[in-house]
Amino acid sequence: MSKSWFNRLLLSYMPIFIIVVTFTFFVFFQLISEQGRKEAINANSMLSLQAMRLIDTSLRAIDNMVMNESINSKPLIDFFNSKEGGDPYVNISAVMKMKELIAYYPLIDSIYLVRYDDQVVLSNATNGHIGSYPDKSFIEQNRMSISQKWTDSRTFRQFSVLEGKKVVSLVRGVPFMTNKKGMIVVNVATDSLQRLVNELYDSEVSFIQINDGAGNGLLKQSEPLESMRVFANYKSSYSNWSYISGFVQGTFIQTVSLLYNAWFVIGLIMIGAGLLWIIYITRRNARPVEQIVSRFSGYMLPLAGGRTNAGRIDEFVFIESALDNLTEQAKQYQQQYKEDLHLRTRNLFHQLIEEGTALTLEVWQREAERLQLPSPSKIHSLIVLEIDKYGEFCSSYSRHDQNLLKFALRSITYEQSSRFGYDCWAEWTASSRLSVILFENGDEVDGKRLVQLSDSIRGWTEQNMKFTISIGMGDPSLHLSDIAKSFHQALDALDYKMVLGENRLITREDMMSQGQVEVYSYLGIIRSAAHSFRKSEDSWKALLDDMFSQLKQGLLTKDEIMNIMNYLIYSLGRELSGLGKEFQDEWENEALPVLTDKLDKCNSLEDMREAIIVKMSELADTLADMRYNGQHAGIIKEMRSFIEAEYVNPNMSLEYLSEKFNINAKYVSKLFKETTGQKFIDFLIDIRLNEAKRLLAETRRPVQEIAEDVGYASAISFTRVFKKVVGSSPGEYRSESLKKHNG
Repeated sequence: MSKSWFNRLLLSYMPIFIIVVTFTFFVFFQLISEQGRKEAINANSMLSLQAMRLIDTSLRAIDNMVMNESINSKPLIDFFNSKEGGDPYVNISAVMKMKELIAYYPLIDSIYLVRYDDQVVLSNATNGHIGSYPDKSFIEQNRMSISQKWTDSRTFRQFSVLEGKKVVSLVRGVPFMTNKKGMIVVNVATDSLQRLVNELYDSEVSFIQINDGAGNGLLKQSEPLESMRVFANYKSSYSNWSYISGFVQGTFIQTVSLLYNAWFVIGLIMIGAGLLWIIYITRRNARPVEQIVSRFSGYMLPLAGGRTNAGRIDEFVFIESALDNLTEQAKQYQQQYKEDLHLRTRNLFHQLIEEGTALTLEVWQREAERLQLPSPSKIHSLIVLEIDKYGEFCSSYSRHDQNLLKFALRSITYEQSSRFGYDCWAEWTASSRLSVILFENGDEVDGKRLVQLSDSIRGWTEQNMKFTISIGMGDPSLHLSDIAKSFHQALDALDYKMVLGENRLITREDMMSQGQVEVYSYLGIIRSAAHSFRKSEDSWKALLDDMFSQLKQGLLTKDEIMNIMNYLIYSLGRELSGLGKEFQDEWENEALPVLTDKLDKCNSLEDMREAIIVKMSELADTLADMRYNGQHAGIIKEMRSFIEAEYVNPNMSLEYLSEKFNINAKYVSKLFKETTGQKFIDFLIDIRLNEAKRLLAETRRPVQEIAEDVGYASAISFTRVFKKVVGSSPGEYRSESLKKHNG
């Protein structure tokens, strides 16, 4: 294989060598001197013209692009037409447009937009107010008189903490004719012009110097202009820049003249040296290929077309196939490594915020260095940002827009943390929650600064986004194990968002300042409201209003509030289950699914109250229609009127009604409960006791007489029923009524 490869390379080079040397020997050296000198000078002139045309064409293209985009680009027009404060979507669209222009025109180093109405500067990298922008002086200088040409070279800084960059700038007003709304500033780095021009010539032979209108050099020169020989000097009518070119101390011309005098000797030397070089380079190039093939010889790779017709291995096909396979494996490894890096970062974060992990400070330090994360400090603070009304957030935005907004929220968290002097590490630990670990620089926690940072993030989101966030804050972590505790404290704080309100910072002090109420204290109110609802009494609304008023005063978590609401739904279902199949079907098929869905979407107590009251009112109207429009509604209505008129009759019973209306007693009981939502005996007792309570409060008549007047033959029976229902004896009730009446 080695001999075959060497001979093949040698025979491949030889014809090229003979042709080139022969042409060079008989033609080139006789013409190169004079012709070369003339052509060199002419080429140098053309070089200056070419450089001037190339740069002018590039700058004109950028100029035309700016004018066209300022007139036709919707993102830019929307930005300059935005009201004070701006729209984050408009700003993001404008930034994306600027990045698109920079990607399309590689010469552009940076672009920024200036809106006069609210003094806002928006660049492809940052945004802010003119007063704090590093290029403020240039903006003020060009605001009153916008030049129609490119500026002279100047130093531009995108950020005050970074070193300035030498650029030339183009300023165009918006709108194009009046320039009243703002300006577009496009910066082209002189280094980009340097690279653009360097591709046109060899710096060791010739040079090009470009001077701006003020005579300043735009390109870096290894040697001063006085030490170089100038052959061409042009001035651009577009940019007003001067293009000077020539040869480095005439090296090329002198070299050509020297070669003309010794062409024959040099030709012979070149032939001999060329032969020796080809042999040497052939041997040297053959050896690595042979070694590669030898190393791949044990590599069992299926080769398609790897052998020639004679059965000999084609080394190039063999190497190409092996390298393709190895390259593919390397790409897969790199992709897997990037994915593993992201997973390792998230896994480390979850180890920190989860209790019971075996993570140590040394392991954290080592992993932070590998993953390029902030190093652990002595004290860590933890906050959790939760998007309010997350259901509406998901329904209002597409998946792409959701990811974009979440990225913006995470970015502003890093930016604000840096502004307040914190190193931070933020990860999305849930679809709606961004957890942030803040690294304290000193040995003490500055609680005031931490609250200011949280309010700054919350306020920025409220002003610039179309959604709000609530922030839960845990206690500072002095030890590694306290980070998980602080994280759960922040989550616990967010659980009280439904009571304390959204779009705010919730701390442990906020939770401790509220009175805590036991959940079971609301169960009696719920049962009374459900019972009143079943009987179609209006008091259920007042009971529920009172319950929600108490909930606002107490401190309950979202889960506890949802448990209370679920118990309300359960109580309603249990009460309505005894009214008959049609009532139960109305509850299970119509009311229950709607009420459950509305409660799941509620984000505050007020939303819950409105959803429950509205739906229960609708259901009450529906049940009332079903009761009084049913098949036996007329009979039951007549029975109710009869009972209300004859309740003083001690013989009033189901059997008495059965005889009166000629209907079976058991059927009367069933119809009465299904239609009115109340048993016959309960309805009768309510009428009698309501009249008895009135007589006890308004008269001095004995209990025995009052018992007879309301349909009880025995005062003992009356007292027993009264105490069971009311909770006190008739005498006690009369005493309490007198006390209230007398004040």
